[in-house]
Amino acid sequence: MSVLDTVRERSLFDPQNKRLVKYLLVGVVGIAINQGVFLLAYETIGIQYIIAGLLGSAVSIFANYIMNDSWTWRENGTAGIGQWLWRALKYGATRVVGVGIGTVALIVFVDLLGIDPSISNILRIGVGVLWGFGASEKWVWSSDGSSTSFDSLKRYVGEDKRE
Repeated sequence: MSVLDTVRERSLFDPQNKRLVKYLLVGVVGIAINQGVFLLAYETIGIQYIIAGLLGSAVSIFANYIMNDSWTWRENGTAGIGQWLWRALKYGATRVVGVGIGTVALIVFVDLLGIDPSISNILRIGVGVLWGFGASEKWVWSSDGSSTSFDSLKRYVGEDKRE
């Protein structure tokens, strides 16, 4: 069963579907930020399009993390700077993979398919939407009892391994 089949089977009022809608809305804001930074760097300043794309990604990733943590997965984010930084680290790690996929897509769109870099930048963002939501849902904002929670990491690190 695909991710889309699972989404279709659930009610619109299912918490995961509400999160998907919020995630997509945050993504629209992120696209605007990404594209704004890209256009400023590429067309105004004259930075090479790959570097401009990476710069746009970095700024939008930071903004999207803040919006997703405070709104999309608000109920899954435990308080405290340690937990916030742990989620940020996991979010950043998932986005490194997404940026890699997106950068390859950008090069393919521009250099192989001949699509304008400004349009290609938006297309590459779309390539990673499902990856990003799935990684966020299953790993970044996983429940406190999961093996990837900050508390479980602290318990693991604090265990005496000399037995």
